[in-house]
Amino acid sequence: MKPKVSVLIPVYNAAPFLRGTIASVLNQTFSDFELILLNDCSTDESEQVILEFHDKRIRYYKNEHNLGIALSRNKLIEFSKGEYLAFCDADDLMKPQRLEKQVAYMDCHKDISGVGSYFELFDSKKENLFRRIILFFGIIWCQPLHPTIEDLLKGVVVAQPTEMIRKKDFIRHHISYKETYAPAEDYEALKEAMFKGLKFANIPEILMLYNLHGHNSSIQRKKKVIAATEEVQKEISSFLGRPYKKYPRWKVILEKMRLRFFVLRMSHVS
Repeated sequence: MKPKVSVLIPVYNAAPFLRGTIASVLNQTFSDFELILLNDCSTDESEQVILEFHDKRIRYYKNEHNLGIALSRNKLIEFSKGEYLAFCDADDLMKPQRLEKQVAYMDCHKDISGVGSYFELFDSKKENLFRRIILFFGIIWCQPLHPTIEDLLKGVVVAQPTEMIRKKDFIRHHISYKETYAPAEDYEALKEAMFKGLKFANIPEILMLYNLHGHNSSIQRKKKVIAATEEVQKEISSFLGRPYKKYPRWKVILEKMRLRFFVLRMSHVS
């Protein structure tokens, strides 16, 4: 039996967060899914945490050698059986209705190849006082509802941990994650998809909780993220036929970051 959705989680030394992440997937209101976890040679207790769960929807694999995030994502796609693929990082949390709402959206919008959502930042470790104070007010990262390549030039327009894609579209267009762009491999894959005419959207609701614990790859490998991001942006500029001009990070933050109170208020009004 093929499930409607394959939830894909690459795992590398995520033991402190993994239990909550898996539970958030298994507690979804939408139940027709498989959960595939791929352990990329973790050296902590990630495997023990995974084996604590006994649910027939879980499929667990291990890499023989450490492959890194990009190649692990590709393997997860190969293992998947679902019509839709829902990505989730091993330290983040799904809101209970995430799969239900994204499946409904994809079923109703056949022209859309991928859909993301807003996400809220939280810190499970609470080790950094400044981060605790900032996140106390509820920080939401918002994305454009119908992103264009122009939007993509400013940065990622569908956050990887919130993304659900139509598998057949990505397979047909031979879109994969490239190791040379890691840890911005998701940005490059999104660029390739949009270059090939695939359309994306974002649901203006908080369907994911992003764990900003301070040990995130985007923080630990900041220089590589910046370098890979600039390379992708240069390719986008070339595609658009214009000289490359770096878009300031502070502008991105001002455009996309909102307080939770205002986001929920606007959602209620709409």
